[in-house]
Amino acid sequence: MPANPESQSAICGLVYRVGDDFSADEILAPEYLSFDLDDPEERRWLGAYAMAHLTGQPTGFVPVGEFRSPYSIVVAGRQFGCGSARLHSPVALAEAGVRCVVADSFAPGFMRAAVNAGLLHCITFATPGEGADIDSGTQVEVDLDQLILGVGDRRLALAPIGITRKIVEAGGLAAYLKADEPPIE
Repeated sequence: MPANPESQSAICGLVYRVGDDFSADEILAPEYLSFDLDDPEERRWLGAYAMAHLTGQPTGFVPVGEFRSPYSIVVAGRQFGCGSARLHSPVALAEAGVRCVVADSFAPGFMRAAVNAGLLHCITFATPGEGADIDSGTQVEVDLDQLILGVGDRRLALAPIGITRKIVEAGGLAAYLKADEPPIE
């Protein structure tokens, strides 16, 4: 199921900040892997457990007793989603209401799973480390057309994302390939 089935040029929201080497197990702890991704009721519980085991964060990612997070954008360091390519981790973020992850770099398996399932926009900073001072709770705007992350008066350049935007907006790779557009630009 796509997190964002219609094309939009900007994603606005609060940031949840994580550091380097943020693993798939930190996104969703292994004990929640028994939830059935094909069962909508079970799938929504993954949102409630997204990033549930984090310590040292200024606020919880998903409020206790809720299924959705107030944070719609995750800003990360290097190798976001490392450790596993399982689909449960990007599903948990999407079910929690995350629409976009902006990182210095992604683990390839996480990015493929998130984009190919049509769940999340995964975008990198044009200059790694440039977003290191963006804290949790900061309001930002990610302009998908201009490839800019706006935070206050600052504009940070994002790297080109190729056809990943079209894949996410189509609802995943299978839906994108069935569309009338040619799959390669």
